[in-house]
Order: sequence, then structure tokens, then C-alpha cells
Amino acid sequence: MAYYSNYGNTARAVEPAPDRQKPLEPAKTKKRSAVMFVYRNDHKHKLSMLTVITLLLIFTGAAGIAASYANISIAKQRLNTLTENLREKQLLIKNMTEQVNRHADTSTIMEAARNMGMSEPKPYQIVHINVPDDNYVKYKKPTK
Repeated sequence: MAYYSNYGNTARAVEPAPDRQKPLEPAKTKKRSAVMFVYRNDHKHKLSMLTVITLLLIFTGAAGIAASYANISIAKQRLNTLTENLREKQLLIKNMTEQVNRHADTSTIMEAARNMGMSEPKPYQIVHINVPDDNYVKYKKPTK
């Protein structure tokens, strides 16, 4: 016959017979406080080479897509700016063309000049000046 006694959380067999004169008392145990579980990362996570390569390809692809979207948005912004500049230039050309067409009509110019009292110059009013080639242009030197 074996007798058992509590030691902490385990029961161990005790060979000698306990003293029969005293009644058996339950072994005193310490009262436990609230249980707290702590995760201890003492093992290594092993990933296969295929998993590492797959994750690397996924992240590289995501970075490439993000870069291409950035390039597209920059190109779109530049395209919008150039389109706006083109519209401004086309409007300016249209306005200038209208002005040229309005002023290029020689009969209208002659009519306006006659209304202002102008007339064609007479032969005695025309003066011709001959200028030698070496003196054709003179530059004034700035004074210091």
C-alpha cells in the first residue's frame, strides 16, 4: 500500500506509513494569486525561401505600382498645365488675327487717313538720303 502526500502541485508516493495516532491533515498549500500568462518568444520562426521570395516580389510590385501612379499623376498635372497654356496662346493668336484683319484692309486705312486730313506726299516732299555702308549703324557708348 502506498501513501501519497502533496508537494506543491504534485502528489508523490511516500513509502513509510504515516503515524496512525494523529489524524491525517491536508497539506498546507500557498494561495495562488491571479494567473498571468506571459508569451516568451524563445523559438525561431522559420520561413521557407519560397515564402520570402514571394513576399519580396509582392512588395516590389506594390512599390512599382505606387511609383507608376506617382509618375502618371505628375504627367497628368503637366499635361493640364500645357493644355491651359495652349488655350491661352490660341486665344491670343485669335485676338491678334482679328486685329490684323481689321487693320490690314488698306482701303479702310486710306479712308481713315483722309478723314484725319492726310494725303499722299507730293514729289517735292520726298527726300532721299544716301548713307555709306560703314556709317550705317552707330552705337552710342554708355557714359560712366
